Amino acid sequence: MLIKRLLDRYGYDTPIFTEDILKCMNDYSRQRVYQLISEEINKKSLIRFDMGIYYIPTNSEFGHTSITVNEVVKRKYIQDEGEIFGIYGKSVIDLNFLISYQVPNKIEVITNKESRDIREIEIGGRKVILRKARVQINKENVYGYTLMELFNKINLKQYKENNTIQKSIKEFIKENKINIKMIYDLASYFPAKTMKNLVISGVLYEIAQQ
Repeated sequence: MLIKRLLDRYGYDTPIFTEDILKCMNDYSRQRVYQLISEEINKKSLIRFDMGIYYIPTNSEFGHTSITVNEVVKRKYIQDEGEIFGIYGKSVIDLNFLISYQVPNKIEVITNKESRDIREIEIGGRKVILRKARVQINKENVYGYTLMELFNKINLKQYKENNTIQKSIKEFIKENKINIKMIYDLASYFPAKTMKNLVISGVLYEIAQQ
């Protein structure tokens, strides 16, 4: 019964958290749900990835599949079921805009799901840095927020000397329809240097032309 309900709701190879299981099994007592979880883990039909994190594996003759730390982080702190509530931090932003090619050792996330300014946790043996969002991140402002985070700490000299970076930022603005109102709505939540960098770089002018 437990596996069927979870499969109907989440499918295979998806991070499932304890609170998800309790919600799916809310007609059972909490104690009984934990017993069912233990039974399914013993049968290997449910895999415990880390404390409070599970998944239903796809089994084959070669063994069973696994989930990744990135998948757990994304579902818990960034995006789930069409709702957006976080973004990856500077190191991943820099990768996405071709500012850096170094894959970070730690996963950094800016999220509505964190109440402290900064906190470090460990998931699946990997360090994850959680930062509280400056303002609630949602579908409407996520791309503007990402751009503001980029220009909060951007190296303007590197930007001006690198056409590849300039092109990637221009494409990001165009593809995600970032407009001037979106930027102005976010401006008061970021340090003054963020808007200054947008002006000096000429990117604010680019946005105004959208």
